[in-house]
Amino acid sequence: MHPTPDHPARPRKTMPKWLMITLGVFAILFVLGAIFGKAPEPAPQAVAAPATSSTSGPVSTSTKPPATYLVSQVTDGATVEISGSDGSHRTAHVLGIAVATGSNCYASETVTWATSKLLGSAIHITTDLANGIAFTLPDGTDYATTALQSGYAQVATDAASTALHSAETTARQAATGLWSAPCKGVITAPTPQALPAPPAPATPEPSAPPKRTTTHAAPPPRTTEEAPAHSYYKNCDAARAAGVAPLHAGEPGYSRKLDRDGDGIACE
Repeated sequence: MHPTPDHPARPRKTMPKWLMITLGVFAILFVLGAIFGKAPEPAPQAVAAPATSSTSGPVSTSTKPPATYLVSQVTDGATVEISGSDGSHRTAHVLGIAVATGSNCYASETVTWATSKLLGSAIHITTDLANGIAFTLPDGTDYATTALQSGYAQVATDAASTALHSAETTARQAATGLWSAPCKGVITAPTPQALPAPPAPATPEPSAPPKRTTTHAAPPPRTTEEAPAHSYYKNCDAARAAGVAPLHAGEPGYSRKLDRDGDGIACE
């Protein structure tokens, strides 16, 4: 066998000096970090949300039907008691109007009208506030507007609705209801008393007509010749012919025969 020739030894590679210094620094920092530092906390893992089943049952969307209300009592034209289909009872003021109450002018007419319009009727509340309600009648008309148009209410001082003011203007211009006499729009005072009619002038009793005093003129003196003392006339024609008629008792020629009615005058 031939001896295997020896290969020359390869020279060992040495690390550069700068690399050794760098690695040494990192080694020192690692040791110091292990001694004085804290172990890094593990990052929190995200928790997956529970999967929702796509086969869940249907969700109910039904709502409770709104309560309906009946007017059970009418206090005045703007105050009513209502009973709900849910068993509720309450007294409510009508928003937007003012009415006569008590003994004020047009109060009795107003409550009579409101009672005939509302008592026992089903109403639909359109506005429900702490200080009152607005509602419509069974025919769909707004109650406050109807009361104003008919002359049974005035617009409340705090009402800003143009429709309510327009309804009041219509009634006022037509002198309807409380806008007519005797109230003439004043519903915060009693009905004014009508002034008594002035007494008729006394008719004087007819006075008796003055008595007519007729004065008869004295007959002119007769110019006939005096009859003889013992005159005699057969009849009145003869006396008239002699111009002595009429003959009075005591005169010459007078006789009872010529004085038929016995009044003392013959041949009248």
